[in-house]
Amino acid sequence: MTDYKKLALYYLKAGKRRCIVTIVGVMITVAVLYTALNFGYSYVLQTRQEVKKEADYEIVFLSEDTDRLAQIAADDRVLQAYSGAYSGEEYVSDEERFVEVNYKNALYVNIRHPYQMESVMEAMKADYGVDARLNNELAVLYLQDSDGLLGVVLILVLLVAYIFAIFAVGMIRNTVQMFTLEQVKDYGILRCIGATKGQLNRIIYRMGAGMELTGIAAGVLLGTFVSVILGFLKNVDVGFHIGPVIPILIAYLGDLYFVMQECSKIVTKMSPVSAVRGEYRVKKEKIKIRGNGLMGRLFGIEGAYARKSVLRNSGRFAKTVTAMMLSITATVICLSTWGMVRDTKKNIDDMYGRYLEENQYQSPASIFSDVESIQGEYLPSVEEIKENSLHYYVTETKMVYSARGNLVDPETYYGKLNKDYAEQTSLGSGIEAMMQRWRERNTKEYSEKDDVEYEKTVDSLNSSFISIEGCDQNDLDYLSEFIKSGTADLDDDGILVIGGGSVMDYSWTGDEKLTLYDLGKHFDTYDLQVGDTIQLVDYKEYKKRYQDAYEKMIAESVLVSSEKDADGEYVSEERATKEGRSTGLEQYVIAERIRQELIAEGYYRTYTVQGVLDFGDQIIPEWADIYMKRDSYFDLTGFDEQDMTGVKYAIDLDSVPISYFDMLSSDLTDVLYGYAYVRNVMRYALAFAAFVFILSSVNIINTTAGNLHMRRKELAQLRVLGMSRKRLIHTVMLEGVMATALSNILGFLFGTIFTIYIYEYLSMLLYIKPTIAWWAFGIGLIASTLVICGSIYVSLRDLPVDIVDDLKLEE
Repeated sequence: MTDYKKLALYYLKAGKRRCIVTIVGVMITVAVLYTALNFGYSYVLQTRQEVKKEADYEIVFLSEDTDRLAQIAADDRVLQAYSGAYSGEEYVSDEERFVEVNYKNALYVNIRHPYQMESVMEAMKADYGVDARLNNELAVLYLQDSDGLLGVVLILVLLVAYIFAIFAVGMIRNTVQMFTLEQVKDYGILRCIGATKGQLNRIIYRMGAGMELTGIAAGVLLGTFVSVILGFLKNVDVGFHIGPVIPILIAYLGDLYFVMQECSKIVTKMSPVSAVRGEYRVKKEKIKIRGNGLMGRLFGIEGAYARKSVLRNSGRFAKTVTAMMLSITATVICLSTWGMVRDTKKNIDDMYGRYLEENQYQSPASIFSDVESIQGEYLPSVEEIKENSLHYYVTETKMVYSARGNLVDPETYYGKLNKDYAEQTSLGSGIEAMMQRWRERNTKEYSEKDDVEYEKTVDSLNSSFISIEGCDQNDLDYLSEFIKSGTADLDDDGILVIGGGSVMDYSWTGDEKLTLYDLGKHFDTYDLQVGDTIQLVDYKEYKKRYQDAYEKMIAESVLVSSEKDADGEYVSEERATKEGRSTGLEQYVIAERIRQELIAEGYYRTYTVQGVLDFGDQIIPEWADIYMKRDSYFDLTGFDEQDMTGVKYAIDLDSVPISYFDMLSSDLTDVLYGYAYVRNVMRYALAFAAFVFILSSVNIINTTAGNLHMRRKELAQLRVLGMSRKRLIHTVMLEGVMATALSNILGFLFGTIFTIYIYEYLSMLLYIKPTIAWWAFGIGLIASTLVICGSIYVSLRDLPVDIVDDLKLEE
């Protein structure tokens, strides 16, 4: 017999359970790698098509010489060409600016080899003496640039593939090595009857290649299925592509070749006689005297023997502990970080309440900014609001009705500002300064250059502004959760006021932190009590009189200066009253004059404080001083259901995509973006931790089974010396206990250390506090016990009852 190909298949069938475990491990690594590569490749293909819909060309040649352009179109390197006008910008380095360039007869071409478009463009520029430009958006998708992007990307893809191949081929190496050691006598006999070293090498390589190719095929199939599902979720057209398979085959089969060479040396470097005698089983070493140690004191002779066995095979023990330690470390890091991220979500909910995003003008409606202008310039249309409401991550949409009213007497509200709030917050200190200016407006000394009437007007008018929000029953039910005193069940003339809450801008008091964001600090805001009254100027009458007076003032004003565009249209203009005061200043003088007239004539409403709110840990709303029933709000302002001034949304932070925040801008948006980003990263991290654990488990299971099989002679000798089968299993299981205990201690220690460093980074992005997932230790302990001790127990259980026969076979 000179062909030993069938022996490889025979050995694989004999150890089919071990083969299946190995193939599953390879399949998992390939599936993860192929899913990423296939999805990325499909995304690039789809993006190319989208770019081509906008600009279907790869190179544009710029020349006014039509004959020269016709020659280019006829060039063999050109696949398709069409002519058209071209306009763009070109940077002039001497002038350090961009200048506009225009061509009436540019030639747009697609070439036969788009992955060489940059080199082809440069060659054709030289051949025909014309200028040219790449379609940069498309060129990037073909990895075209002058810095060797194509080579870098290919190297990175191969590097990532090789890293995954190390995991997969490592499992195959362990399996084939076990097969080789188990069948070493067979290889010795084959050598004795004439088999060459090359033939034995091919047997071993075929065993590895058989498992590898089967795992790759299964992994590609699974990866295709997963990537198609992922594409469906991400709106990417994903299918099977052979391209991503190529780097996988190169990395996996290339690494396999060298590993199988290493495995084959076990038999090719051993003499046939030594192989037949099984001399490889005897490890000649100096006899060392070792004490019983802690294991001996705890578990007696079984523990002492287990300890000595571990020390005698320290390399194997270290590999098992290291593999499981890495898995537990990753698990502790991921679960601890995930716990911190979940706490962040709770912090965000506690700090910002139910509605985490809103479309709203920078201030409520007022006599200076009507609802129509706010809705037209700053709010989405009705159709857009409906579309936003249908997003899967939006759980509730709420219309906002708010306005800036005017107090009759600022002392009734702002005069009751809490001292700590005024001294320790920027908003409170601003209100206190505003009230101080109002109180001193008639005694203050003004310079000759000051417009005294305007200065007094602004101080008086600013101190009267107060934000009002009209609430429906759902809003009042929500606010009732924050009632400090009184009730949220309001009468028509009842209001809710804010008596406390948290702010983010409190002044530093030496308690500086290293975090970018700091949790809000609670303050009492106003010392208002249930039963206090607040008088508001009649908004409807105020707005009507102001509009009439403003239009009259503009009509009687004179043009001071103006700015026109190139077409002679007015871009802006500055107007003033006949007395010389700017209309922009005069409008405030008019507004304050009318406010005083309305107060004198009795045009104001009296409202009673029926409830005082304390938002606790929640940030005090920016544009809400008092709340009233929505019908009362409509009655005061003259608005109706169509006159909303904002829209706010309740968002499910666990499902909102990062892209949702791209067009938004606010402090809260930054926080939500950070949370969504870290949340997505953590999902991948958890998947990676699971991936590492599975691969480590497969390696440990395979290695444990093989090692115990190779120790059959040693176990048989223990049985001859009188150790019962039960005590034998107990002894070997204690080796697993040692590996489990040590790997968990080290894993939890390193996991905790790395978690602390990760917290230092995350605290710069999120509202977060350090959290160690102590329960992760329990999960790691249970999982590692099942893998390590379970694999030992199953392998021991499969050993024959009369294991002493193994000694006879060695004779």
